[in-house]
Amino acid sequence: MTAPQAEIGLDEALDIALRAHRAGDMPVAETLYHRILAADPDHAAALHFLGILCHQRRDPKKAIALIRRAIAIEPHNPSAHINLGNVFSEVDRPDLAVEAYNTAIDLEPKLIDAYNNLGVALRVLKRVPEAEGIYRSAIAIDPTHRDVWNNLGRLLAGQGRIEEAITCHARALELEPADAGTRRFLVAAYAATGEHDRALALLRDWLKDEPDNPSAQHLIAAITGENTPERASDRYVKALFDGFASSFDHKLARLDYRAPELVVAAIDACVGLRSDCVVLDAGCGTGLCGPALKTHARELIGVDLSSGMLDEAAQRGCYDQLEQAELTQFLRDHPGRYDVVASADTLCYFGPLDQVAAAADGALRQGGTFVFSVEESDGATFTLHPHGRYSHASGYVERCLSEAGFVAITFTRDTLRMERGQPVQGLIVTAIRE
Repeated sequence: MTAPQAEIGLDEALDIALRAHRAGDMPVAETLYHRILAADPDHAAALHFLGILCHQRRDPKKAIALIRRAIAIEPHNPSAHINLGNVFSEVDRPDLAVEAYNTAIDLEPKLIDAYNNLGVALRVLKRVPEAEGIYRSAIAIDPTHRDVWNNLGRLLAGQGRIEEAITCHARALELEPADAGTRRFLVAAYAATGEHDRALALLRDWLKDEPDNPSAQHLIAAITGENTPERASDRYVKALFDGFASSFDHKLARLDYRAPELVVAAIDACVGLRSDCVVLDAGCGTGLCGPALKTHARELIGVDLSSGMLDEAAQRGCYDQLEQAELTQFLRDHPGRYDVVASADTLCYFGPLDQVAAAADGALRQGGTFVFSVEESDGATFTLHPHGRYSHASGYVERCLSEAGFVAITFTRDTLRMERGQPVQGLIVTAIRE
């Protein structure tokens, strides 16, 4: 026999569900939300928080439906409008996100999170002056909000207004001195203005706090040229991309990021109408190339170092397999496996390309295609820049590919993205395995 269970009221059940939700116990929270809704189908709070839970579980369609139901019942809850805007942002509907955030602000004119998120959505829509005005309005309401200062700084840097961006990031660092993101933004801004001493001072302070921090270690090497690594370390790449995996696509949208479409266009030109290829998306990230590559693939595999990026890529539903691994070794471990190896904006974290080129040659079948992007260098070989990425000279790239056994090597020059108001020039490289 079991003891009879005591009945609890809906408010108490909601409180328990919220505590479970905040603690990460999603099954308990979900069960309780559903029980509340079974007793009261129009319980706005349960609908709202179940919608948030669905959003966290990568079910945006259900999340939107639930939060909209909650809003229909309680239209004057600004938090519900903010969360609806957040879901719309994640599904690449910044226009609808703007509407939701504006509604939240109308309901509560000093709601800083609504202003901050609205600024982000406006920037994605390239409504830059409006975004700047929103951020400045938020700062006037609460000058101690670190995220707003950083977002304003990044907006200004994107317009080439680096000195103003430095002021913003410096203020954000005053508010939260140990924040890794702010440190990185400020280092990048100092590097862009050639103030390397100030960047190094900041990085060395960072290492005092975190002696083994891979970001600080890599950027010090990039700025000083001392102990320059042959490629960015696994730890650096994981830390960099895990840190912003969930918002990666939105960040790139602000930079007019074109590397994936350029790589895919080069593959289309080589492969034509074939749809029977085994394709490797090498450094797949969040899977931006995935849907287009799938049109050529009977099997599409993605590999990346960042587990956070792979989680995002999985949501696209186009990959047959996703693997977390270091790229060169992964290629070596799969000899003669692929018809196409595609790599967008991954080899900018490699210096020497001889080993990865040889590994790609070995992983391709006879006649296979290797297409990738690199940032173009005006030097003789490759250069590690203060922002932490490498650029490569076309002659050096061609030599590495030729020595690896590739033939029919071609280059296309194009703009990969905009950075701090300036175009980043790159090479789209196509090489065929003998």
